[in-house]
Amino acid sequence: MQHQTRNLLAVIRSVARRSAETSESVEEYAMHLDGRLTALARAQGALSSDPRARLDLHSLISDELLSYHAKEGEQVSLSGPRILLQPGAAATLGLAFHELATNAIKFGALTRDEGRISVSWKHADEPEPHLVITWREQHGPSVTPPKRKGFGMALFERMLPYELKAHAKLSFEPEGLRCTIEVPLSDRVIVDEGTA
Repeated sequence: MQHQTRNLLAVIRSVARRSAETSESVEEYAMHLDGRLTALARAQGALSSDPRARLDLHSLISDELLSYHAKEGEQVSLSGPRILLQPGAAATLGLAFHELATNAIKFGALTRDEGRISVSWKHADEPEPHLVITWREQHGPSVTPPKRKGFGMALFERMLPYELKAHAKLSFEPEGLRCTIEVPLSDRVIVDEGTA
């Protein structure tokens, strides 16, 4: 419990610091920090409902999108095997999905009724066992890379590699944003199904 609390506080400090570095006004900082802390609180709330402190990847993504009123089966499709995340991995990935969902509601697929988001994940074995998560937006407006690097880009370029040894690739394709996150499978990231 103490270890989890220290990890969570480290994530909160990092979020606060990086949000300040990438915000252009106090109002923008407050708005972004509030959204990011709410995303962390959602993940922590879900974790606290499980006495063994693990969170299903499907629930993490679904809850984040639902907070933007994007419902599975309507604008959202999710698919992949059951993956139980460790608390630290859930917090970091929860922030990544928050940034993707926020971007989708402001600039991407969720700005239009016909917009769609599909998120899929799978195990891959080469070169080492890892989890591949693909977020794909379609039928939204044409997207372009951001003019400045904000918190979201810092999260994908620095925080995911640092916290999870993950690699993320953002592709601004004509049909919509595509994000691929590759996370090495370790007991820091996922719960062994044999002990779940």
